[in-house]
Amino acid sequence: MQIHRALEIMKKFFIFTLLGICFGVALSLVGAEMVERTSGVEFCSQCHSMKGMTAAYKDDIHGGNSKHGVKAKCADCHLPHDDVFTYITAKAYTGAKDVIGEYIWTTDINWLTNLERRQEYTYTTGCQTCHDLDVIQYEIPKAFLAHKDFKTGKVTSCVQCHEHVGHKNIKAHL
Repeated sequence: MQIHRALEIMKKFFIFTLLGICFGVALSLVGAEMVERTSGVEFCSQCHSMKGMTAAYKDDIHGGNSKHGVKAKCADCHLPHDDVFTYITAKAYTGAKDVIGEYIWTTDINWLTNLERRQEYTYTTGCQTCHDLDVIQYEIPKAFLAHKDFKTGKVTSCVQCHEHVGHKNIKAHL
């Protein structure tokens, strides 16, 4: 009788564990898909305050205007890529701030002033996911030399030198 009861408990434990794992996997997949779908220009450009940014992005090499057609997503540059927790937390915070801001203070946005503060919302870790200076050292020595101040820590952010990266002729679009 006790063996039968122990088997029943083990069976229920196994079923609940399996259901929990399935639920966790499904939740993870849905979350990953949601993060992916809200990371690109198709999603980000839906707000009317981003129209100039979108036009400048599409003109830029990072927006696919190159012989290779490679496109960076908005989140590739505008979210930190240090680790998953930091990325998701920053995405949630930035997304909430942008949605609320679109309805409350979009008429007060001074885009030219924001350009001067570009280091606050453009992350070097995003650049480094595609651009590896250690590889460039051997492939394009001139480019590596141009980045020596970054490698030594004198320059801490890519956008200190690459002012309009990702948004070609941005001032003409604002």
